[in-house]
Amino acid sequence: MDKSIVKTKSLEYTKKLVLIGMFAATIIGGKFALMALPNIEVVTLFIILFTYVFGLGIGLSATLIFCVVEMFIFPMGSWVISYFIHWPLVSIMAFLFSKIISKNRAIFPAIFAFVITLLFGVLTSFVDTLVYTTPDLYLKMFGAMYVKGIPFFLTHIVSNTLVVGFAFLPLSKMLEKLKEHFLPQKNDTETKIDNLKTDAETKINNKKTAE
Repeated sequence: MDKSIVKTKSLEYTKKLVLIGMFAATIIGGKFALMALPNIEVVTLFIILFTYVFGLGIGLSATLIFCVVEMFIFPMGSWVISYFIHWPLVSIMAFLFSKIISKNRAIFPAIFAFVITLLFGVLTSFVDTLVYTTPDLYLKMFGAMYVKGIPFFLTHIVSNTLVVGFAFLPLSKMLEKLKEHFLPQKNDTETKIDNLKTDAETKINNKKTAE
């Protein structure tokens, strides 16, 4: 393989690693910035944004780093199970629904945030009950635990819907500009020209070697 191609791919890989680290730090910083406000967070917004704009590889990687770092900061508990299910799922679902989200970035992201945050309340109640309750009392305790958390769940759902609804469109446009600058994508014509150049250089090198 040509050295220039290897160098280009290596540079692109390095840039992606930098982005993953930067986005993971942003998610963690956002989490800590709003910790004083109960059930109001920007983690959901950031994970959806990073995955939508930069793809599943970068978005999911940053999300998993966030989950791992949280384990070293906070005492272990049932939340670890919930985190490693919910947050990666947010990234995966944002990727799967990215085409739908792109049709209306002012409304669909808010709807997505509403649904995924609603599921978070169900998931955490399910996991907490599963971990701390015996099987014979599970259904009873699940209902009680979910009802007890409704005020917090409602705050979480409303805040996430509003935050994502208002912030997704301007932030996604800003990140798209960053992507164009940091990870420029070549069009089909440019790609074909590069491929032709590479093929020509390879043939010349092979001819010189044969001589």
